[in-house]
Amino acid sequence: MQDQLSATQTNKTVIVIGIIIAAVFPSVAMELFGRLHIMPTQSLFYSRFIFWGEVLFLWWYAEQYENQKLIIWKEKESGVNFIIKWICFLFLLAMAANMVSAITKLLGFPENYPLMRAMAKFLSDKPFLIIFISATAGFCEEVIFRGYVLTRLTSFFKNEYIPVIISGVLFSAMHYKYHSAREFVFTFLFGMIAGLHYNYYRNIKPLIIVHFLVDWAALSLLHHFVK
Repeated sequence: MQDQLSATQTNKTVIVIGIIIAAVFPSVAMELFGRLHIMPTQSLFYSRFIFWGEVLFLWWYAEQYENQKLIIWKEKESGVNFIIKWICFLFLLAMAANMVSAITKLLGFPENYPLMRAMAKFLSDKPFLIIFISATAGFCEEVIFRGYVLTRLTSFFKNEYIPVIISGVLFSAMHYKYHSAREFVFTFLFGMIAGLHYNYYRNIKPLIIVHFLVDWAALSLLHHFVK
């Protein structure tokens, strides 16, 4: 039974609307949220509920209008050994992507140190908040951009890599709010890595866990890198 979305099974307009909502809603919602005059660091916590709300909406939208599940791809490979192996390997690839993204600094693109310092101060001695933020990013962003956007894009392209690239660009664009070229490059590379893995193995579990670990490590160690 084919697990890839077919444009003949679901109205293309419905799919396009879903992709637009999935890709654009977080940025628009956070932009509007930012106008509530809440401190940027505090909005880091409150805005996480936007992502949980979007996942619930996409689940409802897929069931109600697409007449299918939110996650439509069946896993090609799974099991504890598979997941552990790929958690380790994907984490190393993410670290490599982070090192590559540092090239932007050599090219003259500065880091957004004021925001980083504010975040480090706000998150200091808040381990459970870091876990919540990281878990939200790991689960929600992977479900939105890999589980939903990537899979729906495949119905419009014969080339399997074009949806991976587009979903990676959309994932990266969502992080523009940090106003950091390095963050933009890193999230694009990470999005490509995650997209290629999901396109091949169709198992989102290791991606969610690795995404969580990457964000958790970055936020936990942030105060060591900014003064």
